[in-house]
Amino acid sequence: MTKNTEYSNLYLSEGIRLLYTNSLPGILITFIAATIMVFTFIDNQNLHAKITWWLAMTLLLGLRVIDSQMWLRGQPEHKKEKIWLLRFSSGCLLTAVLWSVYAVVFYPQFSIEELSTTNVILAAMAGGATSILSGSLLLSSLYNIIILMPISLLLIMQPEHYKHNLGILGFCFTAIMMVSSVRSAKYIKEGILLRYRNKTLVANMEETIRIRTQEVYEISNKDSLTGLYNRSAFLSAVEAVEQDFRNHKITNFSIFFIDLDGFKNINDTLGHNIGDKVLMTLSARLKRCNDAEVLMCRWGGDEFILLVKDKTYESTSLLAEQITHCFSHPIKLDEHAVTLNATIGISVCPEHDTSVTRLIQLADIAMYSQKGKYPERFAFYNLDLERNLHRNITLNEALKGALERNEFRLVYQPIVNAAGQVVSFEALLRWRYQGEEISPGEFIPLMEQSGRIVQVGSWVLEEACKVLAKIHKRNADTCMCVNISMIQFYDKGFVNNVNRVIEHYAIPGHLLHLEVTESIFQSEQMMINQKVSLLQQRGVKFSVDDFGTGYSSLSVIQNMNIDYIKIDRSFIQHIEQKGLSIVQAMMNISKSLNFKVIAEGVETEKQRLLLAQCNVPYMQGYYFSRPLERQKALDYLNNVQQDSVEEESCSETE
Repeated sequence: MTKNTEYSNLYLSEGIRLLYTNSLPGILITFIAATIMVFTFIDNQNLHAKITWWLAMTLLLGLRVIDSQMWLRGQPEHKKEKIWLLRFSSGCLLTAVLWSVYAVVFYPQFSIEELSTTNVILAAMAGGATSILSGSLLLSSLYNIIILMPISLLLIMQPEHYKHNLGILGFCFTAIMMVSSVRSAKYIKEGILLRYRNKTLVANMEETIRIRTQEVYEISNKDSLTGLYNRSAFLSAVEAVEQDFRNHKITNFSIFFIDLDGFKNINDTLGHNIGDKVLMTLSARLKRCNDAEVLMCRWGGDEFILLVKDKTYESTSLLAEQITHCFSHPIKLDEHAVTLNATIGISVCPEHDTSVTRLIQLADIAMYSQKGKYPERFAFYNLDLERNLHRNITLNEALKGALERNEFRLVYQPIVNAAGQVVSFEALLRWRYQGEEISPGEFIPLMEQSGRIVQVGSWVLEEACKVLAKIHKRNADTCMCVNISMIQFYDKGFVNNVNRVIEHYAIPGHLLHLEVTESIFQSEQMMINQKVSLLQQRGVKFSVDDFGTGYSSLSVIQNMNIDYIKIDRSFIQHIEQKGLSIVQAMMNISKSLNFKVIAEGVETEKQRLLLAQCNVPYMQGYYFSRPLERQKALDYLNNVQQDSVEEESCSETE
């Protein structure tokens, strides 16, 4: 649309509005003037004619009033149509025609008073039309011409000098009214244009203010990266949900605490720009998985929170599955393809609590309890989870000073050969805290998470080698096995520390066996191989513990030149079923790859016999001995040696 067309439409719509909004006062004045004119100068001679004229004028004015009401009550978008201008103009011009008819038809009966009154009223009508009809220059001009020109022409043609002058005056007044109409129309157009520009300016200002207000709202309430609620806005929004629950408008709501698994690695390896794109993509997926009523928040970093209203346990579980499934799809970013899993903790109101703040805490607890578990990627909160978390926090704090308080000790479990002779001891860490023996499966992961395993592991190595030095004086061939965490391998001083202990206690390197789990194969192979090789050059032996329960790679075992493989106890316990085949297979492989096999978890005579039939060279388990305190381990070694000597003596005597 061009500017001229836009202005033409503007003048038309605003002109129609001015005509109709000013019409009722003009119609009322016209009715009053017509009534005064008719009933002031009525007589028997023109009674019927004037009454007829008055009725016609009244009818016309009534129709105009109805038309005006129809316009006022019409739809805003329809009020700008051109038909309204035609309707108004028709009524207005017909009114002017009736005034001219009155002046021309009744002129012969006019007295000097009626003539003067008629001229005054017509002039007043013309003058009023100049302003009232200024919304349309054409209509204003035609109205003046129709209402003034006929009587002016009639008066000019009269022989009386004063009437002739009145006619000329009428022509002059018409011309003046025409000029006034042009000027009024010009001012009206300028006023309309100015009003339009002001209105546009105000609208633009309002739009600018609205945009700025929205931007301020976005900054203060939305996360700038994902577009989700930020933490403070989310907590404000959930207050309304809490109120709805208290007012029984909703029956329940759930809190989802979502954490991305492995997101830190993406930031560390691919950079924060890629990490930001990943978060944006996953946020978009989160929006697609949920309807508009779900409150979604980026809680911080790679953590998200949802508030979901009025869902059953089944539908809540289904939603959690949909989210984890949606998140697990690969994310393609430029030349990178990233795959992440999400872990979700869920708490439910009112089952678990009614406070959103508390429910967020409970959902967080449930999420951490499920972290790293597979295939279940979500968990509902329960009281046991919180108890476990509190216990972990308590134990984690207690571990800070456990070494200084001498709460750790080592126990030693014998490893025997096929003849039942002790060939080695495995040093096992124990922790007694406030009179309770804490399970290694409970406190060792806590030490690994906090990094304390490096300090405690160094102490374990020192203590085990101290005992090995004593054993070596009694039996030169007995070895000591020490468990090593992968975190210790990453410590830069690990190799030097092992060498230092060996030298300090004057221990032959081949008597020290370091046990690692299969997780070693998932680590940086170059670094692991280098450190293993350096220690093996010193004579140190390496064992893989719990073999068969995790990541297994015989090629890696071969490349790393592993000395011993410990078959996990789970296979030994089922040796009478499929476990026997696995043991036999391992024995065959051991011959090819040149490593020795230790069967751990031997608990019965039958298991021992079956392992002996498979020619397993070394065994360990409760059948032979439970883990022993240091002195008892030394006594056990002496007793076994003594029994062995006595058996040899008996054999020689026989």
